[in-house]
Amino acid sequence: METNYAQQMLDALSSGQLEGAQRLFTQSLRHDNDDLIYSLAEELYALGFLNQSRRAYKKLLEKYPKEDEIRTALADIAIEDGEIDEAQNYLAQIQPNSESYLRSLLVKADIYQSEGLNESAEYSLLQAEKIAPNEDVIQFALAEFDYANQAFQKAITRYRALLLKGQREISRVDIVARIGVAYAQVGNYENAIGYLEQIKLNKMTTDTRFQLAILYQENNREDEAIRIFNDILEIDPKYTSVYPLLGLAYEKQQQLDDAYRTYQAGLAQDETNVRLYRLAGLAAEKTGDKTIAKEYYHKALKIDDADVMTIIALSELLITQHKFDDMINMLTQYLTEDISDPQFYWYLARAYQATGNDDKAQEYWKQSEPLFQENATFLLDIIAWYHQQGNRDAEISAMKQYLFLEPNDADMQIRLEDLVF
Repeated sequence: METNYAQQMLDALSSGQLEGAQRLFTQSLRHDNDDLIYSLAEELYALGFLNQSRRAYKKLLEKYPKEDEIRTALADIAIEDGEIDEAQNYLAQIQPNSESYLRSLLVKADIYQSEGLNESAEYSLLQAEKIAPNEDVIQFALAEFDYANQAFQKAITRYRALLLKGQREISRVDIVARIGVAYAQVGNYENAIGYLEQIKLNKMTTDTRFQLAILYQENNREDEAIRIFNDILEIDPKYTSVYPLLGLAYEKQQQLDDAYRTYQAGLAQDETNVRLYRLAGLAAEKTGDKTIAKEYYHKALKIDDADVMTIIALSELLITQHKFDDMINMLTQYLTEDISDPQFYWYLARAYQATGNDDKAQEYWKQSEPLFQENATFLLDIIAWYHQQGNRDAEISAMKQYLFLEPNDADMQIRLEDLVF
């Protein structure tokens, strides 16, 4: 009976006998027949033993130089190892009349795409489609190309065509999940949810669950979003993208304590998450603990001192505490460091007005006014400023703009009429 060194090597690998496996591998290359060596090369590639797989394939290529299927396998290994030039050399040897030419085009497309050469990648895929227009693997590759390049509508068309042919999964990719996510990307949330809900929960990847939860949240289905977000965290508490969204879902449901605990749990998993610190600070403010809120904001800014949203949140807190000088010092320092936002000018205007520095207040009201003509809250502030300054014409103009945005404000309408008439 012929000795099967290839199988013995695989058995040794499965039992963790690496040194023995290496000896058996050498014996396999010397004594096993070519079919066994080819099967061994495939198995080793699948297991991630790329060097050994390459050696086996190279031995076979020396014996069968016309077997382009071996070249494509070696090209795949070279790509895995980052040896792009070597992969291209193998593929360049495969001629259009070869049975492996179609496969070589697909591998070329992978190489081009990995290097950001999207036009070349698409050209290779379209060449493959011309050769075999009804080949599912090629249609799938084109769909994946479109999906990766955010041509989601084109991707949907190709994925749906595959689904209609009975192809639910290719290369471990769930076609239904791809269609659902693609629909979400083009803003068709109803179709997106419809497709994703076809996938059994125990068959969903964590990322797909996350996408479905976001879609529920976008469609005001907070209870369902909360349920799935919590399911994800039960499986993987380190999936930190969940915490801010789950907290916001709780807040929308007026479950502030749950939201606050969620942000704190997220920070226990990721102490560098600026957004979570900011959200925790905002939640702390809502519970009335402004001291803790300020601590959260300062922790966020210690990680990223240019995070504008946190600076704005801290500024708003300082305003409510009437700590105008502290806010002025903070925002003017940021402005000298070229860290700015239109709201900085608005808040500085309010702060200088509150501290009686009318010249500075005027400077910042003038800078901020053109930027907030669609903001009713800002207009109320600047109306108060113009009223304080006795600038009747500017006050009337700001009132008219405010009433354009808030036509049902009867009190403001009366005030305007009193001024005009």
